[in-house]
Amino acid sequence: MTDVKMADYYERRAPHYDAVYARPERQADIRTLQRLIPAALTGRDVLEVAAGTGYWTQFVSATANTVVATDYNPAPLAIAAAREYPRANVRFGRADAFALDQVAGDFTAAFAGFWWSHLRRSDTDRFLRGVCARMRPGSAVVIVDNRYVDGSSQPVTRTDQAGNTFQRRELPDGTTTEILKNFPTATELRTAVDGHGSAPDIVELEYYWLLTFTV
Repeated sequence: MTDVKMADYYERRAPHYDAVYARPERQADIRTLQRLIPAALTGRDVLEVAAGTGYWTQFVSATANTVVATDYNPAPLAIAAAREYPRANVRFGRADAFALDQVAGDFTAAFAGFWWSHLRRSDTDRFLRGVCARMRPGSAVVIVDNRYVDGSSQPVTRTDQAGNTFQRRELPDGTTTEILKNFPTATELRTAVDGHGSAPDIVELEYYWLLTFTV
């Protein structure tokens, strides 16, 4: 099940979340992702995991056949549902990323944006197994997340015995929360895909990585 403390943090952060995509130093990478992600999902029936406020849903919608955008938290999902999309091919539903069998639909692709970093290392296999179980053979899985960049990323404040790293995050009301935030290497990503899919491709930008593979 999704971490309750982290879910509460993102529920409270929802009205401010999209500000992260306006950071000036990240604009070149953002534009590249806005091109690569829709291209990888063209003509697909997409299950989106951890859709959040729907920022990436709007780009996926432009090329996908259909999109089912899911999130565990009601507040960001409400923001996502209120957006205008380029096509009327998106529906929304609340779902736990570890219980995707409860999402109705038949899918030929999955997309997860900025969720992998919030998975404990011990949970990545379980997550991928659940995603791939919902895909037809030949489906595409597309995952994007942050790279750690000194001076831009929030500092890592703790590492546990399993190698999971954590950050202290401050909300606009001044409260702070410790958040799990892992930064996998390209080798770790390829290893994680083994047994779940084939032909993994990893694009490493300055601030982000993009993983695609075939189920």
